[in-house]
Amino acid sequence: MAPVIIVTGASRGLGAAIARQLLSPPIAANVVLVARTESGLKSFADEFPNQVAYLTGDLSTDRANEDAIKLAISKFGKLDGIIFNAAILDPIAKVGKADISEWKKLYDVNFFSLIVALKEAIPYLKETKGKVVFISSGAAHHYFYGWGAYGSSKAATDHLAATLAAEEPDIFSISLDPGVMDTDMQIALRDKHGSEMSPSEHERFLKLKSEGGLSPPEAPGNVAVNLVLNGGPAVNGKALRFTAPELAAYAK
Repeated sequence: MAPVIIVTGASRGLGAAIARQLLSPPIAANVVLVARTESGLKSFADEFPNQVAYLTGDLSTDRANEDAIKLAISKFGKLDGIIFNAAILDPIAKVGKADISEWKKLYDVNFFSLIVALKEAIPYLKETKGKVVFISSGAAHHYFYGWGAYGSSKAATDHLAATLAAEEPDIFSISLDPGVMDTDMQIALRDKHGSEMSPSEHERFLKLKSEGGLSPPEAPGNVAVNLVLNGGPAVNGKALRFTAPELAAYAK
């Protein structure tokens, strides 16, 4: 029986790469796709009409997160795994200039949405001995000028993965740093946020693009897919970069 996986932030970038690998042979999973906009999701539904259910919504609200779990159960009858990929980067600003409402919005999307979804999903994941992959970031552990909101939300995500592993022995969880990818987030950092970062950090992101230092999203996406299908006890509860030696078996 085909696995049933939820992927958030699935309309583009890493989420879209993950969705395509899950939907394509030989995996041919049934997938619930979630994003703020419909266009990318509908194209998957048109291409894989019997395997895709999708919903659009604001993940800063409780309902969108709960509805994703309910859709998986109503459409496919079970839930084997979740890849929490959706996140926002803004605001980028020094703590002394923080807009608290913007910090709260980021935390609603990047962190609290995970808890709302998990509360709904845990009973179903326990039934299937399911697996949860949280997409994190190197910013969880390394300071970037002005990234206090985003980085701290990803550090909290790493801790949540460890907490879930400790509290729910029948559910695998891991927090996965996908590295620096050639996605829209990098475009925003180069073109929009240069004035809000230190000059040296902005220059670093410009060089990563010009010198070919960005990974295609398919590389970490492949690791995320293998983890949500086959994640094992040796990496349960850990926070790891996708290139970590402990994950070599999941990169094949």
